[in-house]
Amino acid sequence: MTPTQKTTLDQFYAGATAQDATMIRPLLTDDFTFTAPMMSFDEPDAYVSHLVGFCGHVKNSRHIAQGDNVVHIFTLVAKMPDGEKELDMCDIFTFRGDKIARQELYTDSKQFPEGEAA
Repeated sequence: MTPTQKTTLDQFYAGATAQDATMIRPLLTDDFTFTAPMMSFDEPDAYVSHLVGFCGHVKNSRHIAQGDNVVHIFTLVAKMPDGEKELDMCDIFTFRGDKIARQELYTDSKQFPEGEAA
């Protein structure tokens, strides 16, 4: 992972943890896309609005990088109505320059409590 990619991802997760859209939005390209098993976003502002409304934090981070792609394997500690839940996840970030152009989230949706979505 390049120093620029690391800095961008550190700022991205700091902004998500702080629930601060002004920290996250400048890190994304104007044509940013996000895909996950239970949702997708085709424009960055809608994604950022969703992200800052989500309560949780990341732990156990590992990164694998190749060129413009950085894989982030982690545990998400999500705040659910009945307490915190730990969910194993994997993000693939595609960079364009120093910004994130695409984020693909992979997880086993069976980890989510029945009747709830993240």
